[in-house]
Amino acid sequence: MQRVLGLLALALVLFWIIDSPATAAATVTSILTILAGFAESIVDFFRALF
Repeated sequence: MQRVLGLLALALVLFWIIDSPATAAATVTSILTILAGFAESIVDFFRALF
């Protein structure tokens, strides 16, 4: 069941990318920007410790 759900999720993501690539690219870019901000905050935290 988990494998079927995983394949279904993959199929939906691929359909989304094929259907509207500009929207998918913008979404991925904003997710990566958020993750980069989190990483910078963690680095700043550890620098402040030492």
